[in-house]
Amino acid sequence: MQTTTAFSPNNSQGESSMVLTRLFFVLSTAVLLFGCASQSKTADQLRDNVKRNVTFSSREVFEVKKPYRQVSDSLRKKWLECLDSTTTGSFHRGGNTFGTLTNIYKPKVAVTDRRTELTLQHKQTGTGVTQLGGPPPEGFFIIVTDVYPADKNTSRVDVQKHMPGYAGVIKAIRNWAEGTSKGCPDLAQ
Repeated sequence: MQTTTAFSPNNSQGESSMVLTRLFFVLSTAVLLFGCASQSKTADQLRDNVKRNVTFSSREVFEVKKPYRQVSDSLRKKWLECLDSTTTGSFHRGGNTFGTLTNIYKPKVAVTDRRTELTLQHKQTGTGVTQLGGPPPEGFFIIVTDVYPADKNTSRVDVQKHMPGYAGVIKAIRNWAEGTSKGCPDLAQ
């Protein structure tokens, strides 16, 4: 009777590193796809993804010593002015144009006496570009900011996002709410 084994003492180190490399690749791809597959199609879905600590999600809550209506008005004005943006670029490979990419950012605002909801949607189009997960017509929700009155002279700002990056937008939201800067962020950051 003859037996064979999958273990070869002469090549075990090479096979082990190959197995580890494959495992790392599979796990990295799974994390990336899970993050992409859970992109938010509604503002409430984004809030839920943040609550569940889904990959690439984060939350920042802070208070501003200003009345709700003042903070709401400032954020609404700058949100619509600064974040309504469309940019187009080209992919180049070997000196030749490979494709184009258009990034479309769509800000929206809903205001009531008790809450201001600011949402930012992102959509990508272009040749050679496919956005996984079937985005809504105006794009996936990437940032949701809610503003509430904490008391008569204090407002609470709750910023939630579900995409890596956008540090400049998050900083701008705080600056707009506090009144320390009225500048527009670079959406590429």
